[in-house]
Amino acid sequence: MNEVTIKGEVKFVDEVREYGANGFRKQEVVVETGDGKWDNPIAVEFTKDNIEKSQTLKKGDRVTIEARVNGREWQGRDGVTKWFTSIAAYKVQTEGGSDAAPAAPVQADSDSSSFDTYDEYDDGGSDEVF
Repeated sequence: MNEVTIKGEVKFVDEVREYGANGFRKQEVVVETGDGKWDNPIAVEFTKDNIEKSQTLKKGDRVTIEARVNGREWQGRDGVTKWFTSIAAYKVQTEGGSDAAPAAPVQADSDSSSFDTYDEYDDGGSDEVF
């Protein structure tokens, strides 16, 4: 299992979105981790029970996020194989050391990623890149 710590300032907090017939939920938070000279925005996703941990975050918050890096191989209709990476957060602390939301038990699900339950990249259209 690959884990990372992401530190920076919250740049964007998306709304909770629901995907697929099974009601998979995800909220994306973008954290600016740059050095002031160069931007380095990192998109982090909160899924399933971990969405509760992102609910109090707002633009400008200084955060430390613990997350897992998940990858997935996907083959398009054209037969071309593509790879996707997601950063799935399981813990977040705001500046000052407090958890952003009440801690929920972390489920050890090393094989799980948001890509296992839906395909946000499949819009039903062509795989052609314009």
